[in-house]
Amino acid sequence: EAGFTYCRMGGTFGLYFSIKQREDNRQIIEEIREYFNYIGNIYRNKESPATKNSGFTKSAVYYRVTRINELKRIVEHFDKYPLQSKKKREAYNIWRQMVMHKLENYRDIDYNTLRALAEKLSGLNLQSRVFKVHTR
Repeated sequence: EAGFTYCRMGGTFGLYFSIKQREDNRQIIEEIREYFNYIGNIYRNKESPATKNSGFTKSAVYYRVTRINELKRIVEHFDKYPLQSKKKREAYNIWRQMVMHKLENYRDIDYNTLRALAEKLSGLNLQSRVFKVHTR
């Protein structure tokens, strides 16, 4: 499971690329990180019992890239090897615009532009697995 995500933090936006796998597939996550020249980090999520708000969660590992200069490598990969699903490709292209806007306007980011792109991304399909919206 992979995602092109963003997080709203007050008036700013954090952008992420992440992949989640079961703990027994950790080797796959490590190989993906190696493929991307060791950018990003690997995190472990412990197993947790079911609660009234969520079901049982098995242990998992996450590969996450958050630094904007490292996200450029992710963009280069998906530009070279495009996603096959039309909906996922559309979501990626919007997320890509957000990444490129932050890269190209590092000192003068227009948060209205990012907000408009975020709304467009959210409008595609809030239930899509290709992106998730996190707010703080």
